[in-house]
Amino acid sequence: MVRGDAIGPAVMRWAESDAAVHALVLIGSRAQAGEPGSGAADEFSDWDFQVVTARPEQFATSAWLAATGLGAPLAYVARLGRLGMATKISVVVPEGELDLVLIPAGRLRLAKLLLQLGLASRLAAARQALSGLALVLRGGHRVVKGEREWGTFFQRVVDEFPAPGLDDQAVRSLAEGFVCDYVSTKHKVERGEFLAAQRWLHHQLAEVNFQLLHELRQRTGAPSFPDARRLEFLTADAGRCAVNAAPTSASLGSAVEKSAATLRELMAVLVPAWRWPDV
Repeated sequence: MVRGDAIGPAVMRWAESDAAVHALVLIGSRAQAGEPGSGAADEFSDWDFQVVTARPEQFATSAWLAATGLGAPLAYVARLGRLGMATKISVVVPEGELDLVLIPAGRLRLAKLLLQLGLASRLAAARQALSGLALVLRGGHRVVKGEREWGTFFQRVVDEFPAPGLDDQAVRSLAEGFVCDYVSTKHKVERGEFLAAQRWLHHQLAEVNFQLLHELRQRTGAPSFPDARRLEFLTADAGRCAVNAAPTSASLGSAVEKSAATLRELMAVLVPAWRWPDV
């Protein structure tokens, strides 16, 4: 049995009995079929759901979990999700992991109405929100509760809203920011602030390269997941963004230059007119 197999069914049973839950959508690897490398679940996969709810406030604490039968959580946190537009609940229980993205029912009903009226693509806020929703749903989804009311809407979102990407100006901005952080990181190394440089290398330089590689793969139609998920399975070229640096001058200096070389390679394809400055 796959580790944590009982978590999903327990959440589904709870959702069916909770009147405040208008829809429950299984997303992520558990909603996909195929080999684990393609994005399907493996023995380490968590359970990911979107919860359309009239009572998002009930998730402020873990009390609602008692009704699922999963027991007290080992860890529980509410924080902004990756796209920054919805609250994400992350839970660790003895059986495994669970993530819930909370979508207030009233807000989604408004988006549904705007889509029906043909206005969703014209309003920037609605377009951004639905493009983000489409990105998540396109990775695989199954409406567990609320199919009759929401199934067609979710499919229209997938079909009509392209995945949010970066235009050339946004790519240039990332590259310019990289150069600024490259200079700052080099100075930290030269000053002997090895731990700060190591942190900056991972949080700033490597992060830009991962974003740009994801953008490149999206532009070329290659499979790609945000946050470098499953990158090792998708391309033999994943190592170009890897960081391997000990807190020493030589190791950090080499890693910084490797990251800069990767940035230049990616930009040569994404925005060929951009040039690395003389820094």
